Amino acid sequence: MCKTETKTPPKPSTTPSSSQPTSGVTPPCHPACTLASQTIATSPANRARTKIGVGEEVKLTVTGNPATWAITSGTGKLSPSTGTQSSVTFTADDNAGSVTITATGSGCSCTNTITLNVIQPSDWTQKLNSGTKTHKAGRPHVGWKGTWYVHPNDVNFYRIQFREMDSQYVGTGSYISYTGDWHGNYPLPERASSWFTITMTNHTNANGSKVNAVDSVDTGDPGAAVTGAAPPFKKGSGYFPITMQWRVGTGTAKSFAATRQEDEIFDTGLCESRKGGETVSNKYNDP
Repeated sequence: MCKTETKTPPKPSTTPSSSQPTSGVTPPCHPACTLASQTIATSPANRARTKIGVGEEVKLTVTGNPATWAITSGTGKLSPSTGTQSSVTFTADDNAGSVTITATGSGCSCTNTITLNVIQPSDWTQKLNSGTKTHKAGRPHVGWKGTWYVHPNDVNFYRIQFREMDSQYVGTGSYISYTGDWHGNYPLPERASSWFTITMTNHTNANGSKVNAVDSVDTGDPGAAVTGAAPPFKKGSGYFPITMQWRVGTGTAKSFAATRQEDEIFDTGLCESRKGGETVSNKYNDP
């Protein structure tokens, strides 16, 4: 009878499988390595937009290995600003221009960049608040309350502040006696109103970024001895040279282009008040 020979099993390999990580060896890069951005503001609705307003905040996220982040062109702030992170928040400052942020994946050469276009406020408008018109019966006069909006509308200026600088009236005709009057009698030394804020959720695509303040506008009434008591009224017109300012946080104040707040009396008894693109009117015999 022959004895069956038992084979000796092979010794385990001392070479680790390529699928098993080894201590001290850098792990391979993740197969996907891309950047995505999302604005903190939910309006405008396109939160992946790369056009942002001064002061706006954007969350940047890298897929794949955590990355080291750096602003490689332009200005602004990253938080956190050190270490390796899967996501960071970029905050724009008050400078307009392109900002490029680079994310370099840890443990590999996976590098991605994203460029954001930061824009400053371009202009402002004012809209009549419903139900706020006032009128002196029998007189060419109009008063109203309005709200300011900052543009352009395709970004959100929730981190800027807004104020009005004082100015002196320039009048002609029946308004000439108002010449030299101060618009707001704002305090020295700056002769400026308080700073007003903007709330993130008050932005709309139709109107832009709404300022948290109500402006009172009034033509005044020079009196019947000046204008007459019935048509034809003595015509008059005048204006305040208005300068509005903005700033990010407590930064440097920057001015919008100067514009005019205008008043006008027509000989028919129509009276108009114009500010920020809004025209409000009453006729002397309106109820």
